[in-house]
Amino acid sequence: MISYEDIRDVHLEISTLCNAACPWCPRNFWGYPHNNGYPEVSLSLPQSKKIFSPDFLRQLSSIRINGNFGDIVMNTDGADIVEYFREHNKKLQIHVSTNGAARDPEFWQRLARANCEVSFGLDGLGDTHKLYRQNTQWSTVIRNAKFFIDAGGAAIWKMIKFKHNLHQVKECRELSKTLGFQN
Repeated sequence: MISYEDIRDVHLEISTLCNAACPWCPRNFWGYPHNNGYPEVSLSLPQSKKIFSPDFLRQLSSIRINGNFGDIVMNTDGADIVEYFREHNKKLQIHVSTNGAARDPEFWQRLARANCEVSFGLDGLGDTHKLYRQNTQWSTVIRNAKFFIDAGGAAIWKMIKFKHNLHQVKECRELSKTLGFQN
């Protein structure tokens, strides 16, 4: 059994809300927007402060804010929570996975200033990305990734390989380098 004092890494689902309708996502197994019965909630900043005390945050090595049940772009307190984590642990590795298809430039700039790494779900180029990442706009994800990168953020192009986009892997890799993605 792990004791509280031994916890160093946290996987955090910050919201059950998502703006995408990816067909293989467990949220959409019975069609969009059924949400597979998940309660529609987002972690608030006050809740985060109760769950993640400053002492607890200082003992952590990493937090992975994932998107298995929802996306950080749908959490109105998302950037505030990341900044709170950073305020209490300057060395904390914060990784965010997102479809990147929403929010304003300030949101992305705040994540960059909080020194977190962000994986943007980009499944191909404009003509193929939309086939799986339904309800998202490729151009919006690219624009938001650029806001993040231009503010000094470490971005990753995260591509799921499908039969319909395999022919674009090389071009996506080259474009990611041109745009300033780190990987």
